[in-house]
Amino acid sequence: MFADLHIHSWYSDGTFTPEEIVTKAKSQNITLISVCDHNLTDAYSELPGLCGENNIKFINGVEINAYMENMDYHILAYGFDMKNNALNDLLQYNRGVYADIANKLIANISKDYSDVSLKEFSKYERNRKNGGWESIDYLKSKGLLANGITDYFDFIKKYGSPPEKSFLSPVEVIKIIKNAGGYAVLAHLGEYTERNITNCEKTAVQFLNMGIDGFECYYPYHTAELTEFLVKFCREHDLIITAGGDEHGDFAAGDKCFIGTVKIKIEQLNLKNLI
Repeated sequence: MFADLHIHSWYSDGTFTPEEIVTKAKSQNITLISVCDHNLTDAYSELPGLCGENNIKFINGVEINAYMENMDYHILAYGFDMKNNALNDLLQYNRGVYADIANKLIANISKDYSDVSLKEFSKYERNRKNGGWESIDYLKSKGLLANGITDYFDFIKKYGSPPEKSFLSPVEVIKIIKNAGGYAVLAHLGEYTERNITNCEKTAVQFLNMGIDGFECYYPYHTAELTEFLVKFCREHDLIITAGGDEHGDFAAGDKCFIGTVKIKIEQLNLKNLI
């Protein structure tokens, strides 16, 4: 059967509940999933029971930000100890970085828009079914995002400020994941290199030297050429091979990123002892 190891729930910026994720996976004959929300694992309070009821296996996962050379890299952690203090501290730290970015954005916007208030925003609770983040949901509630996420990124360009603290380096993130008993997999490599094979190879080697355990080889926006390169690279170096649709539900939904986009059989992957 098939696997999708990169799904987002409404606990981070997706719009689907864990129950809806399991239902959709089952309808696509996907029998192995991983919810990899951004810097949190709250979905796993529900997921094990739902998967058990529907005869679907799961691998615990989370998507973690790392920063290097002016690039925000996303590292997927799999199979880690959910109670590991260092990993949970990292996830909390990353959420703090995002909160700092959002607070500065809203504070800057409030200087030009009287209806926007940092004090109000600090108490705002987003509607999870909208997906996204508190800041985008808040600005939508003010009628400022007529064109949705496009307008939001325009606001970021004009009003965004760097956070007080940055995300950790990939080396540091990889080390924390491994110390938590997990595996570190670089998500959607092509998104960092414009899918140029020469640049992708340089990045792949760079992350290999940093101790990465694998790559998300099968991804909706990877070209056939890039997918072939990544699979070959992983097999040559005995690295983990994963596949993920990067489902976000109805938030920023593209024409490719959804559960079942990449119909990859489990046996085509290299998951080592994750299952």
